[in-house]
Amino acid sequence: MRSGARSRITAYAACAACGLVFAALAGCKAVGGLAGAATGAATSGVSGNPAAGVAVGIGVKAAVDASIDALLRRWMHEEQEEVAAAAGRLAVGQTGAWRVRHAVPYQNREGRVRVVRAFTTPIATCKEALFTVDEEPAADEQSSAGGWYAVTVCGRGSRWNWASAEPAVDRWGALQ
Repeated sequence: MRSGARSRITAYAACAACGLVFAALAGCKAVGGLAGAATGAATSGVSGNPAAGVAVGIGVKAAVDASIDALLRRWMHEEQEEVAAAAGRLAVGQTGAWRVRHAVPYQNREGRVRVVRAFTTPIATCKEALFTVDEEPAADEQSSAGGWYAVTVCGRGSRWNWASAEPAVDRWGALQ
């Protein structure tokens, strides 16, 4: 291999490594744009057609963003179902813990849930509860509890579900 080709490969590898570090630091929202830019540039370079590079880059960005949004919605649903299940096990006035550990060790959550009221409807038994979301601590810190959030959960038998159509929880953001 010629030294010019080797230095180009080394430069590409360094750029890729910088891109991965930037993606890790920037968070999930930047990953789609970075993936789209990288594939668009590569497609444009290989094909010699900038329009094809732009089209591929836009498509990859859209696919990556949609995949990340779907994953975050699934994780949000897991958290909501765990809070509902924990509240369902408690009597009025009791406080218990809830915890979610995802397959990918990212955004694992835990907290407390307190049932404040129970009521029966014609189709289900429901409970109003308050819950906290403790942020995952760094290795040298203790977890810190956020505020208390309100939720209604309903169940039939042993199965309890999140019943709030629009949770009174700002942290869900656009995923509500």
